[in-house]
Amino acid sequence: MSSSRSDQRGFGLIEILLVLVVVAIAGALLYRYFAATARTVETIQEQRPLATSKLAADQATLDSVQGVLRAYYAEHGRWPADKAAVLALLPSPPRFQCPENDFEYDPASGSLRLAVSDPARC
Repeated sequence: MSSSRSDQRGFGLIEILLVLVVVAIAGALLYRYFAATARTVETIQEQRPLATSKLAADQATLDSVQGVLRAYYAEHGRWPADKAAVLALLPSPPRFQCPENDFEYDPASGSLRLAVSDPARC
C-alpha cells in the first residue's frame, strides 16, 4: 500500500492562516466594543443621573417641610424651638432618597438645609 500526498487529510497552511486572520479580526472588533462600553459606563458614572435625581427628590421633600414651617410661623409668629419640634409638626418623618441624608434646622431663622447636597455623595 502506497500512500500518496493527495490521500492525506487535514488543514493546509492557507486554511490555518485564514482562520487565524478571521479570529484576529473578530478579537479586534470585540476589543473595540468592550472598550467603548467601558467608556460609556465611566461617562454615565461621572454624570451620576440617578444621584442627581435622588438629590432633587430630597430637595422637594425639604421644600414641603419648609412649607409646614412657614405655616407654623404664620400661625404662631415664631419658629419651632428645635428639630424635634419640627418633626412633631409633620405627619411622618421625611424619607430622603439619598442614604444618610437628613436636614439641618436653624431655629433662629427657621431655615432648613440638606446634610448631603453633593450628588457625588448621594
